[in-house]
Amino acid sequence: MLVFVCAPLSKAQNPGNDQYPKIEIFGGYSSIETNNHNFHFGPSFNASDTDFDEGGKGFEAAAVRNLNRYFGIMGDFSAHFSYDQGPVKLTPPCSLPPCPPVTQIAELNPRLFNFLAGPEFKWRNHTRFTPFAHALFGVAHTTATFSTTGSAVSLSKGDDDTGFAMTYGGGLQVRILRRVSFRVSLDYSKAFVGSSALPPQRVDSLGYSAGVVFRFH
Repeated sequence: MLVFVCAPLSKAQNPGNDQYPKIEIFGGYSSIETNNHNFHFGPSFNASDTDFDEGGKGFEAAAVRNLNRYFGIMGDFSAHFSYDQGPVKLTPPCSLPPCPPVTQIAELNPRLFNFLAGPEFKWRNHTRFTPFAHALFGVAHTTATFSTTGSAVSLSKGDDDTGFAMTYGGGLQVRILRRVSFRVSLDYSKAFVGSSALPPQRVDSLGYSAGVVFRFH
């Protein structure tokens, strides 16, 4: 009788094959490397060969609604910030054209924001390690401000654009506590952005993120 009474209690205390967290919330650090993205700061000036967030650092936040043990819907937001400074050639106005170009120090502070959603697949097993993969689609928004101050010219101009974006990637979740896991992810992304004065450009990026997942059953 003792065996028959304890058996269902033991089964109720141990996670079964059908148990999984209904909602998972992720937050953590994120970093990406991208190819070049041209910004347009007015009819007389283009900042070409400037990478809008090469080495961009930022954060990522996501929520996953698991529909079963292996499949869920993920909503993801990320923001990356960069700062570049260096010499640029400018042509200031003069009384007798052609005006000779001058070189002075300029600053560029690009930013990238991604708003994405899509399916995520998890290989849940009887260990604390859970591999996953996802495919996300949505919108990318870029902004940048170019500013320079010197003897030749002083100006500050901005540019921004919004376009289609997609991300493919995956990683690993490691359960630390019953409701807390550590998550690391590697992603490849594409964004199709370009200012109103430039055609859309394909900006490829490779990035990683790491942080904490809170699991709600």
